[in-house]
Amino acid sequence: MKPAIAELPGKTTNEAVGRGFDVTALGALFVLTLRQNLRGRRLLILSLLFLLPSVLAIVVRLARHPPPDHLEFAFVFTLIPHALATLTALLYAAGIIQDEVEEQTLTYLLLRPLPRWALYLTKLVVTMLVTSVLTGTFTVLAYAVVYWNTPELWGTVLPERALKAAALMALAQVAYCSLFGAMSLITRRALIAGLIYIVAIEGLMASLDFMLRRLTVMYYFRVLTVRWLEPPDYKAWVLDLDKAPSSGECVLTLLAASVVFILIGAMLMMRKEFRMKTPEGS
Repeated sequence: MKPAIAELPGKTTNEAVGRGFDVTALGALFVLTLRQNLRGRRLLILSLLFLLPSVLAIVVRLARHPPPDHLEFAFVFTLIPHALATLTALLYAAGIIQDEVEEQTLTYLLLRPLPRWALYLTKLVVTMLVTSVLTGTFTVLAYAVVYWNTPELWGTVLPERALKAAALMALAQVAYCSLFGAMSLITRRALIAGLIYIVAIEGLMASLDFMLRRLTVMYYFRVLTVRWLEPPDYKAWVLDLDKAPSSGECVLTLLAASVVFILIGAMLMMRKEFRMKTPEGS
């Protein structure tokens, strides 16, 4: 029996239960969303993918014994932020609401005594938290593998360098999750649109030396990486530090862009009509 389609207009549910703000319901939603994100195959698959930089670093070190800082640039500053971190943000953020639609649980969430914008923001905050911790954890692991058996490992790498890199990854994840979360409320094909954006905008445009690269998250991530960590091979990014924004300007730009996309997503959530799959006749 095929499921019927039921429309959930933007105001009907909230008018039925009132517009009160229940902190207890908000906390329960936070915990529920956290549990959802920490179980299932998605987290397992992404964790295995995040192990790839560490495994490759081990293989390369055993075969060629390259300088650790070159491995750091290849795996920590290239493979993780350009592929793994962006993919993680997309997979989690694109499913903030769509997963609930597919699992036919969005109706129950909309019946909670929470405004739609609060529901969306709570799930988005959990997504930012999970993706940031996941990316940061495997970034630190990659550092440990790259600098293993070196005198810098416990002196400057893990206490300072790895933590700065993890903080940079978290900042980028906040921006990406905000963007992909809003994108998921604009189109049902958010995964396809997100992949195109990652390749064409964050991949290609951020690497070209012209003004439009300042519209990408990756550009500010690279500038902060160079200013904070000074990787040896950063000239491959074609950055002119004399013309590049300062560290403070980079951080403020990423945070401001995140706030804008968060507000866009919250407004879309309040106005959007969802087409839910429900059992026929129910």
